[in-house]
Amino acid sequence: MTGEQPAHVVIAAGGLGTRVAHWSRYLPKEYLPVDGRPGIVHVLEEAADLGPAHAVVVYHPYYENFAAWARQTLTADGHARYMNAAHRPPMGARHQPGADRLRVDLVPQRGPYGDLTSVFNAADHLGDPDELYVAFSDNLYPGAHALRQLRDRRPAPCVLVRPYRPDLAKSRGVIITDGHRMIGLEEKPDAKTASRLEQQYGARNLLLLEGRIRITRDFVHYARHHHATANSEPKLALTLADYAKSHSVGVVVTNHPVIDLGAPTAPSLLTTQ
Repeated sequence: MTGEQPAHVVIAAGGLGTRVAHWSRYLPKEYLPVDGRPGIVHVLEEAADLGPAHAVVVYHPYYENFAAWARQTLTADGHARYMNAAHRPPMGARHQPGADRLRVDLVPQRGPYGDLTSVFNAADHLGDPDELYVAFSDNLYPGAHALRQLRDRRPAPCVLVRPYRPDLAKSRGVIITDGHRMIGLEEKPDAKTASRLEQQYGARNLLLLEGRIRITRDFVHYARHHHATANSEPKLALTLADYAKSHSVGVVVTNHPVIDLGAPTAPSLLTTQ
């Protein structure tokens, strides 16, 4: 890396892929091939797209042995080690995700099961940085430069969203806005609740939450206190919705398609073409 201050990225990979449990117990869903490479490599390249970056992959302890292998393959010298083991000449830095622009650490998720726990684990590992980009490892945005879109949105926190569609509401977080910023969230509303939201706020002020978020140290401190007083599973989106009641949380709209690696219909090999 250069002397430039790196972006700090948490790659939330602490889930067990229960929607696709028939195969995810053998292979973490974020390693499902997309265009011939594991999905997580695409996420790492997206992190490297920020410039110098320090990414922390927070994984479920069930995959500890898999993570030991991943530490060899995803770190800076992983490609060289593989080519050496295969008795082949090195093929250049372009075959590594981000090459010298990206540092990758893998840490096990510690604490109550939930994506907010992954954020806490990464923030602790990174030394409580001023800002933290959150990328959910099972959501890919080919060609969208999703994290860079959040970087270019000032100020933070901000979330990646897409235009509202009633048919997708039941499987997504529905963000309520005042036209410019987030003011609330309804998680996976049923048809009756979605209809109520449309009538109350207008469909134009509803958006669907995507798998990229940019948060601040202030939010992480707020979330730690919020979690300490809550009894439910620590969820990042719901905590951010509570935070938005008293703080500004921006929205960044994308229309790029998303690949959900944990979807029940996900094939064993995906292509973006």
